[in-house]
Amino acid sequence: MKKLALSLLCISSSLAYANDDLDMANKIRAEGFYNSEVMHTLEQLTDSIGPRLSGSPQMKKANDWTLEKLKSWGLENAHLDPFEFGRGWSHDSATINLLSPREVSLHGIPVAWTPGTSGEVTGEVIIFDAESAADLAQYKGKLKGKIIMMGQGKNIEAPENSVFKRYDSGELSKLKDFDVSKGPSHSPWISADRRDSAMQRYNFRQTLNRFLKEEKVAGVVYRSWRQGGLINVFGRDHRVGKTFPVPAIIIEAEHYNSLSRMIDNGHTPKLSLNIEARFHDEDRNAYNTIAEITGSDENPEIVMVGGHLDSWHASDGAVDNGAGVAVSMEAMRILKALDFKPKRTIRIALWSGEEQGLFGSASYVEENFATRPKPSDKNERALPYYLWKNQGWPIETKADYEKFSVYFNMDNGSGRFRGIYTEGNVAAKSVFSSWFGPYSDLSTGTVTNKSTGGTDHESFDDVGLPGFQFIQDKLDYGSRLHHTHIDSIDHVVEDDLKQASVIMAGFLYKAAMAEERMPRKPMPKDISALQKKKLALKSDKARIKRDKEANKAKAINAVKN
Repeated sequence: MKKLALSLLCISSSLAYANDDLDMANKIRAEGFYNSEVMHTLEQLTDSIGPRLSGSPQMKKANDWTLEKLKSWGLENAHLDPFEFGRGWSHDSATINLLSPREVSLHGIPVAWTPGTSGEVTGEVIIFDAESAADLAQYKGKLKGKIIMMGQGKNIEAPENSVFKRYDSGELSKLKDFDVSKGPSHSPWISADRRDSAMQRYNFRQTLNRFLKEEKVAGVVYRSWRQGGLINVFGRDHRVGKTFPVPAIIIEAEHYNSLSRMIDNGHTPKLSLNIEARFHDEDRNAYNTIAEITGSDENPEIVMVGGHLDSWHASDGAVDNGAGVAVSMEAMRILKALDFKPKRTIRIALWSGEEQGLFGSASYVEENFATRPKPSDKNERALPYYLWKNQGWPIETKADYEKFSVYFNMDNGSGRFRGIYTEGNVAAKSVFSSWFGPYSDLSTGTVTNKSTGGTDHESFDDVGLPGFQFIQDKLDYGSRLHHTHIDSIDHVVEDDLKQASVIMAGFLYKAAMAEERMPRKPMPKDISALQKKKLALKSDKARIKRDKEANKAKAINAVKN
């Protein structure tokens, strides 16, 4: 009888806990669906503040606004977390006009972190096609006052039919298959066997900067890699002392190709260029926005949520990544509105510098959780970190490393959550499958052990901390919005943001109240001597192939000349 009573008591306790979970899920759903503020938050970030380039005055305005908003909802320990970034930059206007052989206004957007023109400049246009220092000799003494096009025009391929797309069941099913041919989720952006070619490109960019300045080039024109009038933007080096020396602009592929054809047909186009841009050097820091709901445990562990607050300068950054910011903030608002008292601290982080290399989240992880040894060679240390010879081993942990439970990220557009990537953490799979339960009518709850990259959860995963990105419907994120001038709130699906906010809040609740912290993968470590030997051999073969191709190109050019 005693055993039976004990069993009934255990069953009763587990049911009560489950009922508490479902009761909270009901409250989260009601608050998130019927009192949602997610679109209002996104409107403030986009329509009121607009583009949020890291280090720009608008980004600082976004930091300040999000900080005050989180405070107004009752979040605690709200502050801005600074880290060294480099030069700020912004632009007010840009025009580019074809003056001859006919007159027409072209569509262009400046390259970030390049200087303005200090008034209108005009110049003849030539095509500049150089990929190595040896290629520069043919242009010496020929570029003064010229506006140069960076490479030949390219044929525009037939467009894909699909602009707006959601995952179907077949695609989601394929996500479940683990790819054993890929390296671990913490593998560096640039693999060891590709570092040589990456270093060559980096060194050539430094040489090119000096050459363009010495030759007194008037302006540089880049071709958008997209078609259909879409302009994808990018930036040059934001670090002090590394500034690109010439005003630069990106124009529509169709306009670029038109200029290229004119030159092919014997014309010498003439352009006028006027860019109002400025650098902001009064503060070399960028900032993350941090706030939390403090845990009730005596020494509470940490659950985190976030996305990157910075965007590119061409548009309002609604889907990249205003959507992720608004959802993360809304999840915190929902939990606070329900007067939720978590065991673990729930902390929100809105990152800066993501678009330039995950700088904000990487800095925060290094400051609070774990560090890596820097290169001993000062010249290597001065390089961008992705060009270092190795990632830095061993990882050295800090006091809060063991207190950390999990980080959830949103940064793949505004599409609804369809599941989550475990980054190879098989122990998390059953946990997440269970957590999707109360929301099974909102999401397929696909849990894949595959990894996804390119956003801030990597800063945590790279040092062995559980960091996860949700699987999201693609919509038109990749097809036309990502880093383009039409990334506006017009392309956001409100119902998808509500769904994501509710599931995010549900996951934060479960993570904050779970009996144990999120299970972890083994601590990342350096690859074996055997693997290094294989990569070195692969690198040598790739270098020999590049050298042969370069020598062949030189021989062809010598015959032409």
